[in-house]
Amino acid sequence: MQVTFYTMSHLASLGGIAPEIAVAAATGSNARVYRLDAGVLAPGRASDVVLIDAPDGGTQKTALAAIANGDIAAVGAVITAGEPRFVGRSRNTPATTRNIRVAACRLARDFSGART
Repeated sequence: MQVTFYTMSHLASLGGIAPEIAVAAATGSNARVYRLDAGVLAPGRASDVVLIDAPDGGTQKTALAAIANGDIAAVGAVITAGEPRFVGRSRNTPATTRNIRVAACRLARDFSGART
């Protein structure tokens, strides 16, 4: 995943490609080329969601602006099979600008960030 974030930021900042097109190339376009059932958010498709934000301490306020500027997007949450798997501070990317919180979840999980 980290390589993908670098590639997206390089495409946008050095290649002049719009950041949303760089994200689409890294997700939906790959899914189409390799005939994967993932990579596109659509009913009946197997899709995971990675919630990204501008990196804390960066010069931009949004994830797309940060990618266009050449920054690595910060991962705030990962959702697979409809279940939040990770919410909070990623060890592999910068911290997010905004705090992420789960508003409602019917699963027996604690996303408060408090250590137990």
